[in-house]
Amino acid sequence: MAINNAQYLKGYYDVTKAHGAKVISSDFAFEIEGFEQNYLLCKQVPWPELSHGGEIEIPMPLGTTRWQAQQAKVAGQGAISMFETVQGHIDNMLINLLTSGGYFNATIYEGTPQRFLKAKRIVDCFMQVDNPDRDWENRAQPLMFTGTLFFHYFGEIIPGNSSDYT
Repeated sequence: MAINNAQYLKGYYDVTKAHGAKVISSDFAFEIEGFEQNYLLCKQVPWPELSHGGEIEIPMPLGTTRWQAQQAKVAGQGAISMFETVQGHIDNMLINLLTSGGYFNATIYEGTPQRFLKAKRIVDCFMQVDNPDRDWENRAQPLMFTGTLFFHYFGEIIPGNSSDYT
């Protein structure tokens, strides 16, 4: 059944609008320490959040149970995608990261490194990158390195330097 009462709908509109503008998924930048110039090549990265790691089932009398939260989950992972350049910026970065121990620290900005609302710092990261496919018939897509970013996030939020990053 559709709700057609305009005043009722206006109330929800006003309450929703009072929360402010929604965050747009594309408004981010991912900057790896030592490779700051490559932040414009990152297409996708996970946005870290701190939450419980899961649940613990606690047995109780008469076969009942209850839930207890596990400790905070500080180890995370998610998809990462980076555009490659003719100069091999990402290929060279991956080799340099691997030969210097494979681990790095990074910052993910809500906005850009120059103007952002907030940023989250992740540490002891490493990437598992899938071999990209090269295809003679694909003339319409840039070469993309994709894989999984593994990281640790401890809730560190860097205050922004812009109220709207525009």
